[in-house]
Amino acid sequence: MKLKAWTEVVVPRGDVRGDGLDQGVFAADLADVVANRGPIEYRDPRLFFQGTYFTNGLRSLASTVLKRLSGRGGEAVLQIQTPFGGGKTHGLIALYHLVKNGKAAEELLSTVLEEAGISSLPDAEVVTFVGTAADAVGGRTPWGELAAQLGNYALLETHDQKRLSPGKELIHQLLQNRPVLILMDELSEYAVKAREFRSQLMAFFHELTEAVKVTPSSILVVTLPSSVPYAEEGEMALLELQKIFGRVENVKIPIQGEEVYEVIRRRLFESIGSEEERANVVKAFFRMYQNHKNELLPDVQEKAYQDRMLKAYPFHPEVIDVLFERWSTFPDFQRTRGVLRLLALVVGDLYRAKHQAPLILPAHINLGKAEIRAEFIRHIGQEYQAVIQSDINQGGHAKAEKIEKRLGSECARYELASGIARTIFFTSFSGSGKRPGVGIQRLRLGVLTPEVKLPLIGDVLKKLEDELWYLHVDREFYYLFQAKPNLNRIIAEREEGVSSDAVEEEIRKCLEEESKGKGKEKEFGVILWPTDPQDVTDGPEPKLVLLSLEHTWREKGLSTNSERFANSILEKSGSAFRIRKNAVLLLVAEENTIARVQGAVKRYLAYRSIEEDKGLNLSEEQRKAVSRKLSDTKNEITHQLAAAYARLGKFKGGVIEWMKLEPMSTSTSIVDRVRNYLEKRDLMVRKLSPSYLLEKAIGEQEKTVGSIYEIFASYTELPILKSKDVLLDAIAEGVQKGVFGVRLGERILFKEVVNPKDLDDEAVVIQKAALPQKQEAVQPEEAAKEVSSRSDSNLVDAQLMDRGGEVSQESKASSQGEVQRGRLKKYELSAVIPAGMLSHFAKGVLMPLQMAEATIELEIHLRASSEVGIPLYVIKNQVEETIRQIGGKIHYSGTPQGEGQS
Repeated sequence: MKLKAWTEVVVPRGDVRGDGLDQGVFAADLADVVANRGPIEYRDPRLFFQGTYFTNGLRSLASTVLKRLSGRGGEAVLQIQTPFGGGKTHGLIALYHLVKNGKAAEELLSTVLEEAGISSLPDAEVVTFVGTAADAVGGRTPWGELAAQLGNYALLETHDQKRLSPGKELIHQLLQNRPVLILMDELSEYAVKAREFRSQLMAFFHELTEAVKVTPSSILVVTLPSSVPYAEEGEMALLELQKIFGRVENVKIPIQGEEVYEVIRRRLFESIGSEEERANVVKAFFRMYQNHKNELLPDVQEKAYQDRMLKAYPFHPEVIDVLFERWSTFPDFQRTRGVLRLLALVVGDLYRAKHQAPLILPAHINLGKAEIRAEFIRHIGQEYQAVIQSDINQGGHAKAEKIEKRLGSECARYELASGIARTIFFTSFSGSGKRPGVGIQRLRLGVLTPEVKLPLIGDVLKKLEDELWYLHVDREFYYLFQAKPNLNRIIAEREEGVSSDAVEEEIRKCLEEESKGKGKEKEFGVILWPTDPQDVTDGPEPKLVLLSLEHTWREKGLSTNSERFANSILEKSGSAFRIRKNAVLLLVAEENTIARVQGAVKRYLAYRSIEEDKGLNLSEEQRKAVSRKLSDTKNEITHQLAAAYARLGKFKGGVIEWMKLEPMSTSTSIVDRVRNYLEKRDLMVRKLSPSYLLEKAIGEQEKTVGSIYEIFASYTELPILKSKDVLLDAIAEGVQKGVFGVRLGERILFKEVVNPKDLDDEAVVIQKAALPQKQEAVQPEEAAKEVSSRSDSNLVDAQLMDRGGEVSQESKASSQGEVQRGRLKKYELSAVIPAGMLSHFAKGVLMPLQMAEATIELEIHLRASSEVGIPLYVIKNQVEETIRQIGGKIHYSGTPQGEGQS
């Protein structure tokens, strides 16, 4: 079930969801409230309390003040201490409205009254002093303001004008044991401005704390920051104030821990939807975290984290945690105030865009929005404008945005590339010296939703590492953005200098290395990028021919020129026709993969030039990274080339049959991929059965091993033999099992063990039916005597008959011509010779005659028949063309008289 988008569950406040948010609504100022100016949300007590979440700290502060003002005892001096923007001023405004205007909103304050143990608000006077609003030169001093607001300025007028602190007795007279709430804000800043009478100022604060302490129904509440942005002078002033108020104060912290979630909710949203809708989203996220325990931080597996997610909704806790842990440590970020201001901009931007994610994650903070970007830039420097625009967000033109467009699918739909980059940027900075950057487990937390597949994050992150210019990764795999460029920028500049010729040459080298790979079985002789059919020899050994990138497989196949070139390789070998067509396989690359291969090669050459450039100023870590990337890219090229060459061509039935190779594992080589494909479909075999060999390749009474091997290399209907050993092993097995026999020299072996290594090309495989009967078998010694006793005129006839031929009577008669001293001046022969014995005919007949210095004229009468019909292209393109090319003359070629064509 699809999770409901947070924009369909919550309703932001009107000022937040509008496009003209007044940032002043988050800049609470006690002096403005007292003067009845500034945002109405702070001036109007009802609106103020409606938008205020009474945290434990704020409720405790209010109840302590009300008790004291009601004469029920308690601390006389309270200090509110937090970092800038941590809720101090908001706490003072709450106390001001509570005592000054609380009766107008008394029904909203029931929990505060209950904790104070009172039924109604006490009547009391309120005195305020705000150091940032006060004029230290011409304005009233803190004691002058105290006297004026209590209606007795005359009592301290002289002290005020002379900048001299009044004594404790005068302060007692001023307070008169009546309920008085004294609120003092920004005292450290005022102390810096009042350097001319700072000693008197410190004396007054000391005397005021003593006077209030013994006034039963008066209370003093002051705010002190944990640090001040006024260098050494500010720190000294703060230290003095802390010493004074540290003697008697009770420190109150308005907001602690997870209470900030509710503060943010109350201030930014009118409604947060039903509890059931929120719980459904959180449960889905928590289940996802349980399913990925090893890939995420251990904390998120605990039930307590699920509770935090419910409190933080619609934000993921990571958004608020990073803002408070990192960004609020910058001196001028102003903690809660700064967080509220930034989150209001984020919520408004996403809400208007109808954001569809179930929660707001760090990945969703739109750095392309100028107002949001400015909130970060003001703390880290304007140089990061260029970083964001280059790598993260720039209206679709930043590198991360281009990556997700290129990857498409889920990456584009969920903006994963820019989302990961935004998360890294969000965690890259801290004002406290905290380690910048983010580890992979926390990074996943800032990006992952139930709709996103976890492995995809790693894949996209790798792309960002390879392409962004300002993303840095340290040795412990912490990711962060810095204003200085990384290796990728140097690489990009080097890539621009790589020529297309250099890329092509490197691809060829890689293919050469791949084809020579160590440990690879040599079932193929690899021929790279032939430019002419004569580059591919016509031997019987299997050959894998890789066509160059000029000949690539397009959407509809090869181009006309490439198809013509591929056919020429399979039909010819140089000027002669190719006989052994079953020994040649073509492999071409797919056009849509070439750009990726060329890109990887360009990167590789860039890395190599950087590694070889010893004058380049790189750190040791960067040089190691270059070396690592060089190795990784080399492996990537090998894999991409193997994946690119995916179209395999094999000659069959007079045409090239093109096949699409299956997807491969990263470790599979080109040769392995082709072999695996062929073997799976029995197009290449590692083993032959003797019976198959007998049926498909022997056929006649006998054939030599060499001619059988030629048959497998020539006939495309037969499988390719992985090696010649496949044939030799099958013959040895067939002889041993009695499927057929074999003649080795003058010996005939049948049902005997044969060593395959003894089977040379001249060995003859004989059908079982053609084997001589054992009792009639001629022993080798007797055969030798018989041959030697024949007359010279019958020697050739005997050799032919020994090879299975038949000598006609015409031949015998013609051989009885003129004889001189045991020699014939002329000799004619007419014989029928088995097709498999032609090599023996050449060796045993033609060669002896040539050695006898005879001039030979050979006239061939060939008769071929086939039940299925001999293809005409075989007759015309191969048989007759071969006769012509070897200088022969054809007297007649056609169908025997009286017989028709099939």
